[in-house]
Amino acid sequence: MAAEFETNLNHLRTREGMAKARAKGRLKGKAPKLPLAARKTIHRRYHDPDDDASLADLAEEYSVGRSTIHRIISSPTPPRI
Repeated sequence: MAAEFETNLNHLRTREGMAKARAKGRLKGKAPKLPLAARKTIHRRYHDPDDDASLADLAEEYSVGRSTIHRIISSPTPPRI
């Protein structure tokens, strides 16, 4: 019971610290796998009818998984900051 109480306190302290960091702009989450320029290029190339780049080709070219490419191309507009 004491261990559970300490675990709950630790959880609450962690959440408070994360909220303070988020308020100060220091907690931003995971950085994107590809830079913005690469994401824009991938989006443009996949949706360009003259470019025959497939999802698998783009994934291999940029050394990322197909799910990363799919996430980029499935957005209705090109990525931006």
